[in-house]
Amino acid sequence: MTLGEQREWVAEQLDAAIAASGVADGWFKSRPTIPWSDKGIDRDGVLNMSFPFDCGSGGRLIVSLMNTSSEDPIAASENVRAFWESEGWAVSNIRSYESDPYFRADGEDGAQLAFMATAEHMSLEVVTACSVHATVTNWQYRDEEGNVFTEELERRGGGAER
Repeated sequence: MTLGEQREWVAEQLDAAIAASGVADGWFKSRPTIPWSDKGIDRDGVLNMSFPFDCGSGGRLIVSLMNTSSEDPIAASENVRAFWESEGWAVSNIRSYESDPYFRADGEDGAQLAFMATAEHMSLEVVTACSVHATVTNWQYRDEEGNVFTEELERRGGGAER
């Protein structure tokens, strides 16, 4: 996947899990705090600040959202778990306490999803599969034709310094 495709996939997974949770509002990315909403600027803010983490010779995105406004995070977690299982994800417990569920879902391609809940809050994490596409690997050092980061810098009127 390209970096753009990874970001789109992350957004799709976040939206699907949020819909399954039954808690449509109150989701946000922390540090800095950015809401996850239907507004393009909010979503773009979360996704565009996500840069790849190393995974072997490739890169992957890891994006987490929190919610502190749900009336019943435990019930929301049960909904998400059932949804991921129905979608064919291999779901397993990270922590098996019924009072504070924390579980993950693994895809055949190495992608991962995770959900954690307490009585006060819940969090959702999406991790893409590892990719060796040029827009994902060593992106901070690349200066090749077609590099989306160089193109974006030029579009904004800046130049790449070496």
